[in-house]
Amino acid sequence: MSNSEQPIINDRYQIERRIGRGGMADVFLAHDLLLDRDVAIKVLFPEHAIDPNFVERFRREAQSVAGLNHPNIVGVYDWGRSGNTYFMAMEYVRGRTLAENLRRQERFSPKVAARLGAEIANALSFAHRNGVVHRDIKPANILVGDNGAVKVADFGIARAMDAGHDAGLTQDGSVMGTATYFSPEQAKGEALDPRSDLYSLGIVLYEMVAGRPPFSGSSALATAYMQVNDTPDPITVHAPGTPPEFAAIVSKCMTKNAGLRYSNADELRDDLRRFVAGEPTRAWNEVLQRRGQGGARTDVDAATTVLPAVGADPNSTLTLPPTGTMDAASGTEMMPRSMVLGTDDDYETELPVRNPWTGAIVAGVLALAAGLFLFVTAGGSGADIVPDVLDRTIAEATRIMEDEGFEVTANPVAREGVGDNIVYAQDPVGGSAPPTDRKVTLTYNPTAEVVTVPSIIGLTFDEAYDLLADLGLTLTVSGTQTDSALPQGSIISQDPVSQQQLAKGSTVRVVISVGAGQVVIPDVRGQTYAAAQTLLQAEPYRFVIEFREETSTSVPDGQVIRTDPLVGTPVAAGSPITVWISSGSGQVTVPDVVNRTEAAARATLVNAGLKVTVVLAPTTPDKVGLVLSQSPAAGTSVARNSTVTITVGQAAPPGTAD
Repeated sequence: MSNSEQPIINDRYQIERRIGRGGMADVFLAHDLLLDRDVAIKVLFPEHAIDPNFVERFRREAQSVAGLNHPNIVGVYDWGRSGNTYFMAMEYVRGRTLAENLRRQERFSPKVAARLGAEIANALSFAHRNGVVHRDIKPANILVGDNGAVKVADFGIARAMDAGHDAGLTQDGSVMGTATYFSPEQAKGEALDPRSDLYSLGIVLYEMVAGRPPFSGSSALATAYMQVNDTPDPITVHAPGTPPEFAAIVSKCMTKNAGLRYSNADELRDDLRRFVAGEPTRAWNEVLQRRGQGGARTDVDAATTVLPAVGADPNSTLTLPPTGTMDAASGTEMMPRSMVLGTDDDYETELPVRNPWTGAIVAGVLALAAGLFLFVTAGGSGADIVPDVLDRTIAEATRIMEDEGFEVTANPVAREGVGDNIVYAQDPVGGSAPPTDRKVTLTYNPTAEVVTVPSIIGLTFDEAYDLLADLGLTLTVSGTQTDSALPQGSIISQDPVSQQQLAKGSTVRVVISVGAGQVVIPDVRGQTYAAAQTLLQAEPYRFVIEFREETSTSVPDGQVIRTDPLVGTPVAAGSPITVWISSGSGQVTVPDVVNRTEAAARATLVNAGLKVTVVLAPTTPDKVGLVLSQSPAAGTSVARNSTVTITVGQAAPPGTAD
């Protein structure tokens, strides 16, 4: 298909091909002609575009995620109407959904599942802190990038924690979500909080290791009934040998009583990371404490509710009628010990009395398994692979890489929820074949200096911004409020409060006093053009925006530099404002691509904002396919979109060899 035949949405997004299909929309790979990047475009089915409820769900997803700028959440850049339907432009993640990976691989080791789960919990932590409950956590809504990045997607039925009713999206007492993964309180149509998402994540963790979800009925309603009334098989039934520490984490997530789950996603994330690191976990310590105290299991006496059978796919997102109530015989529920370790008899077999030969036998089996794994991942040839050094300190990871003969580039990039100096990404990924130049990049969270938050209540936005900037903190407006005691533009409240300790680079959120009919210009600095436009044109702002470009050495291309009036200024809703967008520095440094493959060289140069021309030249067999030279030379500063010529070696014609 030629470019002229490819449809263009909103005079900006050129559709290339369909890459997915959901319950309410198609998803396409498209190219953003304005910002010259690939994006994913979600297009609402035309038959749903005439239904106000579907349109509102679609709008809610765009609005919910536009304010969630986090490395573990798929970003939403833009949304609007196109023809007779609606579209949403989102971050394009090269990779597969977790559901696709499970279909290919069936199950993961507990440590791999815990690593993925910790990244998902990190995303949920950020969403929950910003007042959003996802309500539909499932493998199909989790993307795993080719580079190992884990991102949560599809906030189509997400809901603000302080929202009352769904404003007509559902009937009273009805249920929204996916029956296989939603919580008992979700199945009963009760009010939800962040712990409901943690229950769903517990089911995802169970499925990753067991190879199947804990509950799977003949219909969506039958599955919902099981979520409310049934106790799942112990994970060890379907995955023998699962460490009890991991099983305890899953059990704590999936207990029917929300009060016994992790109180927030941070606690779950930290417990998963402790398991990966081989450290004692909170969930397992609780099991051991109950065992030491002879804690008896107290089950919930669930009221039986007859559910009509329906033919809906239990794995699809749907709206269900209320499934009845669950009558708790007692005010508390102990986490079922059988769910963690099987039957009470199994409980003792999980902690056997050691004998002198057990360790040797187990060590031999593990060594054989490790040898087979390395043989398979290396294609049976005995070739080396890139070590997996995620979750190690940068010093330890560097030592491991260098011991294996790799050249390490340490890339310090601050990331919320990651320990100091811990590696959270590597390129190439662990287990892959080594690059020809044996160079690897390790991205880690550098140690952040801790500062004390000052009191900024009563200050203007600019005064508070300058004060916090001097301490290495940033400021953002989380809301506005009428307050007769404080002048217009003054700060009413702050989060965190004064005297708390924060790492440099952290954000302080404030509520600002405004006059009647006025709004405060929100902080959109660093946001993309599309995200800023979506926020500033929505309620309550309704600004008339003029976008202008200017070069910047500190703000990446396509992101907001500043606004006029300035961020934090009270203005009338619907006022005209000017937003400056960075066009980049205008100059880029030519990277060194000599001795790389042609494909790798192209990717490196294009990612640096340069164009590529290839010239072929005969060479020796060991240099065929590699870059022999480049012009301009590496390190040269050139204008963005300049052309770099690379000379690639090709086999010499027959008869010309020496």
